[in-house]
Amino acid sequence: MLSVREGVTIKNVGPFDIGRLARLHRSCFDDAWSRTDLAHLLSLPGGFGLIARLYDRRLTGFEGLRGVGFALCRVVGDEAELLSIGVAPTYRRRDVGATLLRASMQRCEAAGGKAMFLEVAVDNLSAQHLYRRFGFKEVGRREGYYQRSDGTRMSAYTMRSTLGAGVASPESLYAGQA
Repeated sequence: MLSVREGVTIKNVGPFDIGRLARLHRSCFDDAWSRTDLAHLLSLPGGFGLIARLYDRRLTGFEGLRGVGFALCRVVGDEAELLSIGVAPTYRRRDVGATLLRASMQRCEAAGGKAMFLEVAVDNLSAQHLYRRFGFKEVGRREGYYQRSDGTRMSAYTMRSTLGAGVASPESLYAGQA
């Protein structure tokens, strides 16, 4: 199994990545955001995206870089929000999510963020585990926050972490199951 130590890199989302980002978002979520939604978010003050790319040795040049995950954030004043994070299904449990979360937290802190907030579905236990490893704690609950493809609604926890203080050590990232 590949890990981030074997070729995954994190880069800023640029204008040529919007299509790749939209495809990744669609592969991760039933209620995927459109290219227009993503472009709008990235154009907002303090908005940014990161994309995880894996080099595929079977291909050459730019074609060898596959988008395998993403994170979308916004920093306003001293508060940051993780708006969306996802890893393509075939690349999950390979430390890609942990690497993206760490890079997002660092970028938000560098932009002046002191705390980061996020929402996570109450039934998404693997994501909750990852967030707790990075110092996130539940601070609220939003009833019926997510709408599922079958029309049902799922509640979400609001979680918060202090930036700079809750980031797990590199050793703990590779010992776990991100």
